Amino acid sequence: MSIPIILMELHAKQARADFTAAVDRPDEEIDLFDACLAIAAEEYPEMDRQSYRDRLDNLASMATGQTRSDPDLYDRLDAVRIVLFESARLRGNSGNYYDPRNSYVNDVLDRGLGIPITLSVIYSEVARRAGVEMRGVGMPGHYLLTTGSGKEQIFVDPYHGGGLLSRKECLTLAVRGRKSIKGRKAVLDRYLLPEFGPRPTLRRLLTNLKLNHARRRDYRRALSAAERIQLLDPENWRNLSDLARFQAEVGQFDRAVESLSEFLDRAPDGANVKRAQDALSQLQQLARKQSAAESGN
Repeated sequence: MSIPIILMELHAKQARADFTAAVDRPDEEIDLFDACLAIAAEEYPEMDRQSYRDRLDNLASMATGQTRSDPDLYDRLDAVRIVLFESARLRGNSGNYYDPRNSYVNDVLDRGLGIPITLSVIYSEVARRAGVEMRGVGMPGHYLLTTGSGKEQIFVDPYHGGGLLSRKECLTLAVRGRKSIKGRKAVLDRYLLPEFGPRPTLRRLLTNLKLNHARRRDYRRALSAAERIQLLDPENWRNLSDLARFQAEVGQFDRAVESLSEFLDRAPDGANVKRAQDALSQLQQLARKQSAAESGN
C-alpha cells in the first residue's frame, strides 16, 4: 500500500534535514554511510535505515568469522571480498551503469548491483568494522579504495569483485587511452589517484545522481541532487549553473535567476560566461511573466 503524498513529503523533508546535519561538520567527522542513507531516504521514504546499518554489521561479523586467529591485512581483505562478492553476491552493474538506483546504497545492498563509488562505500564500511581502515581514491572515471602507505600500500577495486591492484596498475587504468604516464610520483598521485574523504566522495555520488536523472529528463530529482551538492559544498560555483537550469526546468524561475546570478558573480575572471549571461536575461523575462500571471495582472 502506498503512503499518502503528505507523508512522503514529510519523510523527504526529514531526510533533507538529516543530510544537512550529517554534512554540517568537519570532513573527518562525517559518517559516510549515514550520509549515503540520508541521500537514499529522499527516494525511499519508508526505508528503515537502521536495518541497513545492521546488515553491514552482520557482513562484517561474517568476514571476521572467516579469518584465522591472527589474520594479517591480506587475510582480512580476502575475507571481506568473499563475504561481499561471493556470499552477498554484490557486483558492478555493467549492463545498466547509469541507472540511478546504482547510487543508492540501500538499493545496492537489496539488488546486489552498484557502481564503483557505492560498492566502495559498502566495502570500506564492512572492512572498517572488520578491522581495516580504507581510504577512497577518486581517480578519473573510476573509484577505488586503498589502505597502507609506501611500499605497503594496497589498492582494491570493489567494482571488479574486490580485486587487488598495484599502484602501477591503477595509474595504467587511470590514463587508459593516453600514451604516457610519465611524471613525478607526487604529481601523478595528486591528479590520477587523489585520496577522497567523505565530502568529495558524497559530492561525486550526488553528481552521478544529478547527471543520471538529467539524462532521463527527470529534472525534479536532478534538482534535488544539485541542491544537496550545494549544501555539501557551498563554494561549488560550477554547480550553481546546473542548479539554475533544473530550477528553470521545473518552473522555479525566480530561484533560477538567483542561482544563475550567483554563478555569474562567483565565476572567476576568464571563465566563459556568455551563454550564462544570455540565459539570465531570458530567465528574468520568464520570472517577470510568471510573477505577473500569479498576481493576475
